[in-house]
Amino acid sequence: MKDIIVTVKNLWKYYNYMGQRIAILKGVNVLLYRGDVACIYGPSGAGKTTFLKILAGLERPDAGEIIVEGYNLTLLDDDALATLRTTIVSYIPQDYGLIDDFTVYENVELPLLVAGIPEEERRVILLETLRYMGIVEKMYTKVKYLSGGEKQRVAIARALVVTPSLLLADEPTANLDWENAKRVLELFTRINRDFETTITIVSHDARVLEFANRRFALYDGVLKEV
Repeated sequence: MKDIIVTVKNLWKYYNYMGQRIAILKGVNVLLYRGDVACIYGPSGAGKTTFLKILAGLERPDAGEIIVEGYNLTLLDDDALATLRTTIVSYIPQDYGLIDDFTVYENVELPLLVAGIPEEERRVILLETLRYMGIVEKMYTKVKYLSGGEKQRVAIARALVVTPSLLLADEPTANLDWENAKRVLELFTRINRDFETTITIVSHDARVLEFANRRFALYDGVLKEV
């Protein structure tokens, strides 16, 4: 029987807008298993990014329970959630979240610095990761000089460098043409196969669904597997 990596129970999230309390996520329930590649499809404003940020511990729900690798995120303080993001969960934002004036090496190194990994060990891990991602020749290039596809690879490398159990990607193909988008999605498939990493992708592009073994639709705050 497959290991359960993520358990979401009756998740609710509200936002205040023009003096009104609006539900962006409405009683979401889901189980994700080790090795899943899950794609959550839905239009802009459907709550996809909010859901992903809650899974990453970057936002807190108003009600419900989120358990990742046995840790109940709703019971953890901010420091514990930050530690979770350097050991178990990695989140890739839509804008890549990179520092333009840092080199590729410096950007990918950041999670290891936060985790307190010694310099020699960091270098070994970094070189292995950059080679795996096919960007080792770019490691001393500043991010601002990279193409969109290269930036996405750097963002994935930075997420992968801590060998997470759960990798979360917010609209990873939104800024790419379809040929480059396919390369990125094939890369996620390879990471999933090689490391058995559970990957969750949110997208408004239905073509992304073909790269997932679990497919979900998120409309009006309600998540359904399709």
